[in-house]
Amino acid sequence: MRVTKNRYHNQVQRYALAARMVAHEVRTDTICRWSGLSEGRVRELYRAFARERGDRRTVRHRGPAPKQPAFFLRTAQVCREAGALAVVCATLGVLPEQPLPNAQHELPGLQRGELLCRAYEMFKGLVGGSSITLEHTLLLAIAIAQGTQLTLGHCQCCGGAVIFHPHGSARSPACKQCQADADAL
Repeated sequence: MRVTKNRYHNQVQRYALAARMVAHEVRTDTICRWSGLSEGRVRELYRAFARERGDRRTVRHRGPAPKQPAFFLRTAQVCREAGALAVVCATLGVLPEQPLPNAQHELPGLQRGELLCRAYEMFKGLVGGSSITLEHTLLLAIAIAQGTQLTLGHCQCCGGAVIFHPHGSARSPACKQCQADADAL
């Protein structure tokens, strides 16, 4: 009997995670990868979500999910926000202690998905009007977990969190604000 209860509990957790991701307008294939539900089940959740809201025009993003970690290095504001988000992810235990060689396949899962949603929701509560979406958060976590495209570190000047390319020229990276201040001198 215990095995059955556990199985149903996991299924309920899968649906809860998928529903949370639907509310954040995450793409179907991404929800499937993180929750373990089929595409059909996720589409049913989207329809139920639209009915519940009484809105036939629920946003359902199509096409490929964001795949370019360079998004987080484009502007000083996005770089700062990504650093803050990465710190929240690290604090909640989303990011592994050691790099994962194939993080794209090893990181997605039910427990990490729940933690990532919690981290994103905390981040949105702190930062508010950020352009970073939950799908960007998933990309950020995977890129940092793999360690080949992005790394989380501390600014050499102010000590704040900074996201940087691990193969960049700077051993001790500076945040964009400190770089701008240094260039102004």
